[in-house]
Amino acid sequence: MTATTRSTAIPARLRLIDVITAERIKFFTLRSNPILVSVVGALIALSALPSAIALTVPSSNPGAAVNTVTSVDSLRFVDTVLWMQIVFAVIAVLYATSEYTSGQIKLSLTAVPSRIPVLAAKAIVISVIGFVVGTVAALIAVCVPLLILPFGDIAYDFVLGYALLLSVASGIYLALTGVVALCIGALIRNVVVAIIIPVAVFSIVPSVLESIGNDTITMLTGYLPTVAGRVILTTFENPAGLTAWPGLAVLAGWALVLLALASWALRARDA
Repeated sequence: MTATTRSTAIPARLRLIDVITAERIKFFTLRSNPILVSVVGALIALSALPSAIALTVPSSNPGAAVNTVTSVDSLRFVDTVLWMQIVFAVIAVLYATSEYTSGQIKLSLTAVPSRIPVLAAKAIVISVIGFVVGTVAALIAVCVPLLILPFGDIAYDFVLGYALLLSVASGIYLALTGVVALCIGALIRNVVVAIIIPVAVFSIVPSVLESIGNDTITMLTGYLPTVAGRVILTTFENPAGLTAWPGLAVLAGWALVLLALASWALRARDA
């Protein structure tokens, strides 16, 4: 049996596991990646602290309207995920494009018989990191007010099941936005352009399109990745009428479509 025959006889599942391990090592070898991921998690978790403190401090403005809020729920304390998605998107783009910048992508593609496992492994690594960081940080965020709000006049309507659901949804949301950004990076390959596109699509483009005032355009805006996915983490209505889980499903659809396009592009062009 030749070396070639022995190589092709290795189970595809084992190869993918090996590639995932290699991609995980690559991600954490670059010192800035764990630092930025830690910053994302810390800001999501700790942002609930000033928000909760603000609810216990009466307004010092004598002209301010009387506060009619008597209770809040966990949803109020996870909205920082929607801001930190931009930072996580940049992390994902750099993860996808750094090997092209350094030229190491040729080594990665040479080591793996098929190109698809390399991209699939990157998507798995970034989605697992996003899910873990988003879930844990959001869970801390919804628990922090339990230490603060009892000292004020506003009740905290904390329901464990709902808090866990929001935490898991936060993790799923961050994971999917990470995959979307990763695939954009893999498609574009240019670091600057690849960063600009998800940042614009996630934050600027929706506001611009909605400001046009056309009903059809406004409705279609509701199907943009983060506009659809964020419904589960905010009280704002979706322009297309999407509710929580259907909106998250639309975001997942974007991730799958872009993953398929990035896979096709990776196979069709030179490294």
